[in-house]
Amino acid sequence: MAYAVTMVRNNKPRSGVTLGGIGTGGFEIRQDGVFYNWSLFNNAPLNTGPRFDMANDSILFFVVRYQEQGKEPRMKVLQIEPEYGAAGIIDHPHYYVFPWLSGVDRVDFSAIFPIIHMRFTDRDMPFTVEMEALSPFVPHDIKHSSLPSAIFNFRIVSKTSKPVDVMLMASMRNAVCYDNRDRLYVSGEKHGPGYKGFELTADGVDTTASSFGTMGVASLAADSTWYLGWEHRHPYYETVLRSTKLPNMNDTAGRHHTDRETGKRRALERCFATVAKSKRLGGRGAAFDHTFVASWCFPNRYAETRGRRGASDQQPYVEGHYWSNFFSSASQVNGYLARNLKKIAGATRAFHASFYDSSAPRWLLDQVNSNLNTLITSTWLTKQGNFGVIEGIDAYQTFAGLDTTDVAMYGGIASALLFPELNKNSLKAFNRFQGENGIIAHSIPRNFRTGPHVGATSNRVDMPCQFAFMSLRAYLWSGDRAFLDEVWPGVKKALDYVLRERDKNQDGLPDMEGIMCSYDNFPMYGVSSYVGGQFLAAVATAVRVAAMIGDSDAAQRYAAVLEKGRAAFEQRLWNGSYYRLYNDEGGQRGDKDEGCMADQLIAQWAGHQVGGGHLFDKARVKKALQSVMAMNFHPDYGLRNCRWPGDRFLHAVDKDCWVDQANTAWTGVELAFACLLPYEGMYREAMTVVKNVDDRHRAWGIYWDHKEFGGHYFRPLSALGIPMALLGMSVADGAYRFAPAAPGKKLRLFMPLNNGWGHYNRLSTGKSETVTLEVESGALEPKSLECVLVNKGAREVTVMVGKKKLGPATCAASITGGTVRIVFAKPVRVTRGGRLTVVARS
Repeated sequence: MAYAVTMVRNNKPRSGVTLGGIGTGGFEIRQDGVFYNWSLFNNAPLNTGPRFDMANDSILFFVVRYQEQGKEPRMKVLQIEPEYGAAGIIDHPHYYVFPWLSGVDRVDFSAIFPIIHMRFTDRDMPFTVEMEALSPFVPHDIKHSSLPSAIFNFRIVSKTSKPVDVMLMASMRNAVCYDNRDRLYVSGEKHGPGYKGFELTADGVDTTASSFGTMGVASLAADSTWYLGWEHRHPYYETVLRSTKLPNMNDTAGRHHTDRETGKRRALERCFATVAKSKRLGGRGAAFDHTFVASWCFPNRYAETRGRRGASDQQPYVEGHYWSNFFSSASQVNGYLARNLKKIAGATRAFHASFYDSSAPRWLLDQVNSNLNTLITSTWLTKQGNFGVIEGIDAYQTFAGLDTTDVAMYGGIASALLFPELNKNSLKAFNRFQGENGIIAHSIPRNFRTGPHVGATSNRVDMPCQFAFMSLRAYLWSGDRAFLDEVWPGVKKALDYVLRERDKNQDGLPDMEGIMCSYDNFPMYGVSSYVGGQFLAAVATAVRVAAMIGDSDAAQRYAAVLEKGRAAFEQRLWNGSYYRLYNDEGGQRGDKDEGCMADQLIAQWAGHQVGGGHLFDKARVKKALQSVMAMNFHPDYGLRNCRWPGDRFLHAVDKDCWVDQANTAWTGVELAFACLLPYEGMYREAMTVVKNVDDRHRAWGIYWDHKEFGGHYFRPLSALGIPMALLGMSVADGAYRFAPAAPGKKLRLFMPLNNGWGHYNRLSTGKSETVTLEVESGALEPKSLECVLVNKGAREVTVMVGKKKLGPATCAASITGGTVRIVFAKPVRVTRGGRLTVVARS
């Protein structure tokens, strides 16, 4: 009989959720139960140390040893394991040399960042094993979101009526100083109240090496047992097979030998350590729960010291890790988690639950959530708090630097909403490295001391306005005047640079002279909708901020530029259906291009985020978005970057084009476009675009790894703008506006806040409509509030904080055309567990 099997695309483990903290490095768990892409050792490509090439499946792994009454013992590694290398048996196929040990038959995988659920089943196992894996992730809590750790919660449930002795084991390979063949292994048992485990390090090495540090596992049970310093099936696995507990022994000394030529003691190839929890299950349905915590501390993360041509041009220094402000070893992290696990994991679950407690479609929330994975795979967070997201990364290399300015215009909204202090730290770094004439760096290398060569990207005319807008947005969302005082001179310098050196015809818009923006094979000339619009968004925001802080000179100057630039934008770019790609009539090329760019109105999305209203004619904006949907969107391919009238399938591309950017769909652009649509009343179209992105990535099996210029691309973090967009939400120095486009008289949506989160609730019944803003973390402190209602006939308004009704002395409330406007005499403060309620009646 033929051997026959069916494999579907999703069987191939192409991507998974990365366990670890922001900026800590980590490892990716995929649906086969194997951990991939190890980056916790300061190793390339995420970091600057040597590449790490040990076998993925045998760095950290879990094995269950069991013996049903009346039967011989067996062992299962909780993986769909590879042919070689299972559970540390690396030199021979384990099926041949140790048939008592094999992987499981089946793994059921379900993940929602940062929590992964896996169910392991096997025809030979008289029980099922369920594992929940997670790493702490708590928005606005940098310390606990940057812990170098992973948590594994197990539940084992018996399927037999007979007693079963079970030993659940967590094993880790000592990979400290993996690149130093002269290292000596060091293993130590570590314990504290309610836990027992081990820590691994190395001796006889340079302790300043990037690969030097500690790693370890804690078993959260005081009666856990251990076996340190094994490397082979003999005697380790034979010992395990014969006993229901580990022998509490340390054989690490046996993992060394004496080099015959040099006489030096040297490590053998492998050294493992294991900690275990043993339990007897009494019969069918009997269960036990157990938790392991894995942590690592490799403090010597060095700054990038290579110039643009690859030559070393700087002295190496340690950038370090943020976690090193609190911990100096893996055992300290494990002990901290053992003591505080309920609180930290509880906060992680609280955010997770709040985000999904929503009227929005589940698949929409999944798509937004999936992109948070990039905040673990691709981030750099130093001891001093310097922060950035690598533009793109795969298993072999990185692409560009940190917080690439043009890409941050999209993806930077994630850190701006969830970790605003990190977002501001990044912007302050760009401000520090700004050129004397006002130019802005393309990105910051993994080096916050020397910084970038700003002149290398001085032709990019989109970046000064992107830096200006993002800096002003950070102020308007946070009200942090100290931050504004630091960056405001740089904001003006960036805008004035464009006006002085990049606007030759003085029409209030930057002049494009070829490839000068994020679309780096897309030549544009004269007035460009993409770049010109972003400049106007920055100028319009600067006008408002200047007025707020009393900089009347800047307010007047930029207001005049805004008026002139808006007129030129509308007059030269509107073609009756959309804003054309560019218009250079009277310029060096003397032509205009009727390309319909999906991104032509990214500036309008920016304006809505900060309550700027419509930068451009409202009716035209709506028509342009409808044109983009009609011309650029195709259900088979997604939202293409640009389409031209007359295109049938593919637009012609020059034979020397290094990459086709017109005919392709960039996920980050698609998701940003979808963020704009609800603000313009196009809710259904937004759902269509996001669903298409979600369906494609599920089908491709790369749900956790959006591709563009490299994997885990930064731009798709624009998805984090979707919760704001669903609410029609804007924030500007304490002025909040909500205008949900989502249909229905009853609505509940996740509400991001500058220092926490909560929920927006709407209930419209007959002649009454109630809007309730619930705070679940942090605080809501509005100076004013505007709510667009379903009930356009409402005439009376009541405002309450908690159960207390606010009178005229506290707030002035009015309602016109279904929009409630409330101005508070002084900012109200609604803290965790509190609510602000607006009731409107006809």
